[in-house]
Parts: sequence; C-alpha cells; structure tokens
Amino acid sequence: MKDKISTNTNLVVFNRERDMRTMQQLVPLYAENGLNILDLNFCEMMNPVSSLKDKNKAKSYIESLKRYKSELGLEYIQCHLPYKRNGESLEDFNNELFLALEYVETLEIPVSVIHPIKANIEQNIEYFESIKSYVPSSTRLAIENMETFDEIHSVKDLLAIIEKLSYKAGICLDTGHANIMKEDIPSFIEKAGGNLIATHIADNNAKEDQHFLPGFGNIEWEKVVPALKKSYKGYINYEAMFFSRNLPEMLSKEIIELAKSIGSWLLSL
Repeated sequence: MKDKISTNTNLVVFNRERDMRTMQQLVPLYAENGLNILDLNFCEMMNPVSSLKDKNKAKSYIESLKRYKSELGLEYIQCHLPYKRNGESLEDFNNELFLALEYVETLEIPVSVIHPIKANIEQNIEYFESIKSYVPSSTRLAIENMETFDEIHSVKDLLAIIEKLSYKAGICLDTGHANIMKEDIPSFIEKAGGNLIATHIADNNAKEDQHFLPGFGNIEWEKVVPALKKSYKGYINYEAMFFSRNLPEMLSKEIIELAKSIGSWLLSL
C-alpha cells in the first residue's frame, strides 16, 4: 500500500445552499492545501447542467484539468465513471460513459472505477465485453462492489466477471458498500489479492451509504488497513463527501485538514 492518502474530488463538494462546485473549481483548492493525489469524479456529468455533458463545451474544462496536473504537481490516480441511473436507457448511459472515457484518455488516468450493471454475472460479462473497444489502452477498469443484494456485491462475483473478460480489468473495494452488506472486509481484500487496484474508502453505520470519513462509522479500520498493507499496491482513496454537505464553504480548508489528519492515523495502523 502507498504511504500517502488520495481523495475523490467530492471531498468538499456542497455548500450550505447545495450549489455544487465543479472539479475545475475544487482541484486547485486541494492542491493548495496539500492533497495532490486525486480521484476525478466524472459522475459530475450526471448533473443536467454540467458542461462535461457536451464535448465542445467541455474542451476548456478538460484542458484546465490537464494544465493543473502539470502546473500544480498533481497525480490523477483514478477516476469514477458515470453510472446508469434507474430508468435511463442503456444507449443514453453508454453515450455518457464513452464520452467520459475520452476524457480519461486525454488526462491519462490509469484506473477508471465503474459500477457493474444491475444484472447477473453473465450479463455483466456480456456488457463489459460490449464496451471493450471504447476503453482506452491507457486505463484499466476497476469494477466496484455494490450495496444491495440485487447487484454485484461480493468479491466472488467480481472475480467471476473479471476472470472471464478478454481484457484486463480489476476490482475497486468500496468499504462503505461492503460494510452495508456485512462483508468481512479484510477477507474481501485477501481474496481479491492482486486484482484489487482501487479503493473507495468511506465509513458508515452499516445501514446507510453515508460516505463518512473513517472513524465516523463502525468499520474496524484497525483490521482493514493492515489487510490493505499486506497485498494492495495502491492508495487509500477517500470517497467521503456527505459528512460535509451542510457545512459552509468557509470551512473547506478545515475539512481538508481533518481528512489529512485522519489519513495520517490510518497510515499509522
């Protein structure tokens, strides 16, 4: 496991008026406050007013993210691709997904986290084979464990999918989802082995997907982190955002400092 913390760009995302701040606005804030290893959240594209939904409108946006990478000394270690919403057609979803993958290629992001579709193992294998030609050779898909029984949620099912694909994919462990599903998280990590290539680190009460920072829920991090240190080669990567949703923008730096302090604790375990 790497000895630094990374974070999804949603760590500081809402202000009290619920106005979303974009990655274009947030990335410099993270860099300024010492978080320079980032997971870009392209779920931002799911916002109807996002400029990322239009390739032409997004050109300057993506160029700025690329410029930040070099000018601010950032590392984009992974991203979160958009996911299919209930009632959305597969065609509409794929159009959004394929555009996000173009951005991934431009920004040279090595790992792209993706949700499995709401279907069985065989249908997921078929789906991921169908999008193979749209996945840039420069990135590797990491399929995420989900949080309901009617979705792909176990390490066994994830392994069954990636082992049947004709291209190399891996697994993203979402600790919050695993906690809801009462998974033995250290065992999940051990079974995933070298296939574990990304993490979504968040805490919760084992009932709701609360996306808290570690320590604010009931996950036993004293067991999880040592398991990661044994076999995982990537970063502890936060996907924690809802804990700060009612805090004002003026506390953004304090939120980041709290996340960094908790990160230091996790790395010490």
